[in-house]
Amino acid sequence: MKVGNGNKIKFWKDEWHEKGNLETLFPDIYNLAMFQQRTIVELWTPQGWNFIFRREPNDWEVMRLAEFLNMVGHFTGLKAYEDMIWWKGNNRGEFKVHSAYRLMDQSSQQSPIWP
Repeated sequence: MKVGNGNKIKFWKDEWHEKGNLETLFPDIYNLAMFQQRTIVELWTPQGWNFIFRREPNDWEVMRLAEFLNMVGHFTGLKAYEDMIWWKGNNRGEFKVHSAYRLMDQSSQQSPIWP
């Protein structure tokens, strides 16, 4: 997903960050979050992210929370256009069969087990 105005993209559930799905990357932080179904626009303010956690982080969670905040801290803000689905297989974000085949073919060269 490519973030525009943030109305349609779920912060935790959708894959909008370049690193991947935040619920999967940070399940421990996801479990701390109060509003797990919120969209990006509901969590973003002009001052930055507005996260509310169920409790204070424990000592062993502080570094992980800092890692999470550092990763989402690079978000530049909302745009005037609608959120959109974006194909990572080419620069224009448009799905093309030949780009999908190229991606699958490249992955078969890296991994010996390919269906």
